[in-house]
Amino acid sequence: MPTEPTGSSRAPCATKFSLAANYDPELVPELKAYPVDEVYGKLPGDGISGGRPRYLATPLSEANLRRYVGLLGEQGIAFNYLLNGACFGNREWTRPWQKRVTALLTTLGDLGVRRVTVSTPFLLELVKRRFPEFRVRVGIYAQVDTPRRARFWEDLGADAIVLESFSINRNFPRLEAIRQAVDCDLELIANHSCLLNCPLQSYHQNGFAHASGDTGTLFIDYCLMRCSRTRLTDPSQFIKSAWIRPEDIAVYEAMGYTTFKLLERGIPSTELLRRVKAYSERRFEGNLAELLLSYGFKEPVRKESRWMLRNFWKPRQVSPLRLKPLTDLARLQGWLSPLTESPIRIDASQIPDTFLDGFRARDCASLDCRTCGYCEGIAAQAVSISPGYRAEVLKKYEEMDDAMATGGLWGV
Repeated sequence: MPTEPTGSSRAPCATKFSLAANYDPELVPELKAYPVDEVYGKLPGDGISGGRPRYLATPLSEANLRRYVGLLGEQGIAFNYLLNGACFGNREWTRPWQKRVTALLTTLGDLGVRRVTVSTPFLLELVKRRFPEFRVRVGIYAQVDTPRRARFWEDLGADAIVLESFSINRNFPRLEAIRQAVDCDLELIANHSCLLNCPLQSYHQNGFAHASGDTGTLFIDYCLMRCSRTRLTDPSQFIKSAWIRPEDIAVYEAMGYTTFKLLERGIPSTELLRRVKAYSERRFEGNLAELLLSYGFKEPVRKESRWMLRNFWKPRQVSPLRLKPLTDLARLQGWLSPLTESPIRIDASQIPDTFLDGFRARDCASLDCRTCGYCEGIAAQAVSISPGYRAEVLKKYEEMDDAMATGGLWGV
């Protein structure tokens, strides 16, 4: 494994990337051509809440994780293990949970892992006191978006912090102030497509935390459905989402940001490689949606055996037959299966070279978008959605809304 940095003093360094894991061993050697510093992920059933529902987890055994971490180490790439649930259901104050997290961290150390990501302050303190050899990163679910919040986590012992990229990636005064306030490494998520200042964020991340374990409870991702529907209804949301173009990486480097996180876990290797290549080369031509969306790929996503039965067969909670609107939506949008072509297109050539300049004099959090129109004007040129796809999916959303809101999904 590569030697981990010690201390919190910031030193100049080359730009590097933290890449999502899909555990494909054949992808690992190809990453050597790019400045990938680490790959992040977690075991699907480790008993500690994470940042994705259990049904999105890539099948992975402890033995396979050991081999994967070893392959990364041969390429000089670290593995960052995610303990990033926003909520542990107060189980962190129980003896079984304490034993479980201690045993897991011990196992991770034996596997050669020396980096973890957390989202709660108590877990950061626990790791630092019991396992001081670990480098601890604070995840985006901690919602660090001000200098004061960043200093809190650094004072608590954080080695790195992922800033609340969904809201502040284009707030340059705020980014500069945070960078000046702390010495620890700061990381920005470059390729998310979440709604700007997302009103669903807290609800979503807590839903993920509770759905990341084997709870036996059905999890319906209402938030994903709601924001996906919002983007189809208002395509300007694709522009308002605070992603970073590969061509604009230098703007952030000039402020002192040299670590960028690339999403999404479990997606096909072709897509992960496309993303790290584009951001490493600071150039991308074509459909930006290919860098941003977490679904709708031409290749299948690897899932565990009996996937549907394991995760959605909950006859005591909901009749499986009543889930047809949900499965129809999943099929149409490519959430669970491949699509031959992407029905959503964000033409990179239609994003102006001066794109970020339009945000320098605007405080988007304080603006009513209806009085501005900047993103709407760019979306009119750059964003296109297949009309047939849009109409069919929105119709399914109406059916799903009716089924959930009236109780028809549960037969009540």
